[in-house]
Amino acid sequence: MSTNHTVFQSEPPADSLLDAFSQSHNAVQWLARMVRSFRSINSGADFALRWDDERKAFVTDDFADGLNMEMRLPELTLQFLEHGKPSKHELNMEGRSPAQVEAWILVELLHRGLDRSRFSKDLPYDIPNAMAGDSIEYSPDFREGELKSILDWFSAAANLLRNISQQPDNKRDCSPPLTLGTRDFSLEVSIPPNGATATPDNDGVIRIGFFPLRTGVVDPHYRVARCGSSNGPDVFEIIKVSGVAPADIAGQEVANKIFEAVSKLRKQAVQ
Repeated sequence: MSTNHTVFQSEPPADSLLDAFSQSHNAVQWLARMVRSFRSINSGADFALRWDDERKAFVTDDFADGLNMEMRLPELTLQFLEHGKPSKHELNMEGRSPAQVEAWILVELLHRGLDRSRFSKDLPYDIPNAMAGDSIEYSPDFREGELKSILDWFSAAANLLRNISQQPDNKRDCSPPLTLGTRDFSLEVSIPPNGATATPDNDGVIRIGFFPLRTGVVDPHYRVARCGSSNGPDVFEIIKVSGVAPADIAGQEVANKIFEAVSKLRKQAVQ
């Protein structure tokens, strides 16, 4: 991440895209911190955010009397939502250090009469290239092109996952939510096994996730897994994406591979 906008030599595209992913991944951690601080969620190793396609934002669930927080792409803007409506104040993270972001959050909590002492930056997991302190700044203006690409990736993947979940053989009363895992920056949807209603303990539920990163590098892929035991889901198949354009991220080729993997999982479940 850049603390200034001076570039002395050409930067490899992969490095600039990874930096943009790192900044956006760091940005959603403020939402995870808000959820953990005010909903007292200490167990587990991840937090689930909702994807709002209309606002192009990752959004928390209600964590305090109708209060939510969102982080919008591509500008990396934080904003509180009050009973679903955006508040007047927002924070564009351009040129802001993590310490400045924290200070803004504490002021916003004070204005809403919430106990600021409950807010904690601690998380139950680590992420690559974690940002902290005053010595580093977010630079979404500098990474505008790369962040727009990231938005295109998530939008394309969200459309694909939504379309898969709404297939006729997936019997649901309503569309399942798309959730973002804050630890690994993955977008996921769950569908019932064999098109039937899932059991209360989620036994056999099939999870389809889009993962733009793997082991700290940009490597877009999908994972299809089935929940079966207390040890967590067994990954059935990792589906590589052949390119970086939205058509590659969510084209018919990758959709067919996901459908095939889901079909195999369902057949395996009834054997």
